[in-house]
Amino acid sequence: MTDTIGLVMDLVLGGLLIATIVLAVRLHRKLQGLRGGHDELRLLVEGLNEATRRAQAGIIELRMAAEASTARLGNQVETARKATDELSLLVASADNLADRLSKAGSAKREAEAAPRAAAPAGDPGFLRALKDIR
Repeated sequence: MTDTIGLVMDLVLGGLLIATIVLAVRLHRKLQGLRGGHDELRLLVEGLNEATRRAQAGIIELRMAAEASTARLGNQVETARKATDELSLLVASADNLADRLSKAGSAKREAEAAPRAAAPAGDPGFLRALKDIR
């Protein structure tokens, strides 16, 4: 009987060892899966870091391009303002000159019209002066 109890105990102990081995194999497979997932996660994080570095470099380049464009546009605006000021002076000068010419021309016409007013309507010089005025 002792041999039987010893044999039963050995069988139970063997069964428990087999169950432990099966559970250890399952646990090993799950740990390998986690390690594989960990490696994939590490690769994903490295890719994300690289994309972030590239984005930061792109932002720096965009900032530099924007500053260069701002400087260029500022120069163009300043040049345009100077041209506007010059054109304003030229227009004012031209208006002043046009007023003086207009006054001089009307004074000349008045001076020429006074002697002609006394001329008869059939006079050829009078008709020519009317054509010139028109």
